[in-house]
Amino acid sequence: MRPADLLQLVLLLDLPRDLGGMGCSSPPCECHQEEDFRVTCKDIQRIPSLPPSTQTLKLIETHLRTIPSHAFSNLPNISRIYVSIDVTLQQLESHSFYNLSKVTHITDMDVL
Repeated sequence: MRPADLLQLVLLLDLPRDLGGMGCSSPPCECHQEEDFRVTCKDIQRIPSLPPSTQTLKLIETHLRTIPSHAFSNLPNISRIYVSIDVTLQQLESHSFYNLSKVTHITDMDVL
């Protein structure tokens, strides 16, 4: 094996494996695998596109004015949503949390 090939292999093996094979919106969101696939977004003004494998979502120190209708509809595996409520959040549109069959928790993080 050539040294350049070996270096590429080492770099490939050293890549983070915490994304579970799914991309994550680079800052302000971070993805990592724990007992489930977690996404944490901080300092956002809108809900970004999230990996469909997301199981736990934390929205921290947001500047959201509204949580739109069907905001999480592309997340078939979502089971927990934690939201840090701040003064900018004024509206939950109808069906913001619609058809989330696996959700067991929707919690204001300030309560935790």
